[in-house]
Amino acid sequence: MRSVIASGRSEELAGRTTMHDLVVAPRPVPEPPYGVVRVCAPNSLRRARRAGNVLIVEESVTGHDDSIERPAAEAVPLFWRFMIEKFGIAPIHR
Repeated sequence: MRSVIASGRSEELAGRTTMHDLVVAPRPVPEPPYGVVRVCAPNSLRRARRAGNVLIVEESVTGHDDSIERPAAEAVPLFWRFMIEKFGIAPIHR
C-alpha cells in the first residue's frame, strides 16, 4: 500500500482485499468482465509453492492467466512489473 501511495499513481489503481489477497484493477474500473492482478497471501487458495515466496497472478478475461512466483523480498518490484506490463501504469515517484 505504501508503495502505491508513494508512486504518485494511487488515483489510477483500484484495489480491494479478499479474505486473503489483494486484488488490483486500473481506474476507472471498466464494466465487467475485466482483468485484475492478484497478490496472493501465504494462506490464499492460490498460494506460492515455496514458503517465503509471493505469488502474483494476472487474471485475464481471456482465461490466459499469467503468474510468477518469487521470494517475498521481491514482492513490491514484482507488483510494479505487473502494473506496467498489464495496465501500463508505472510509478512516477520511487
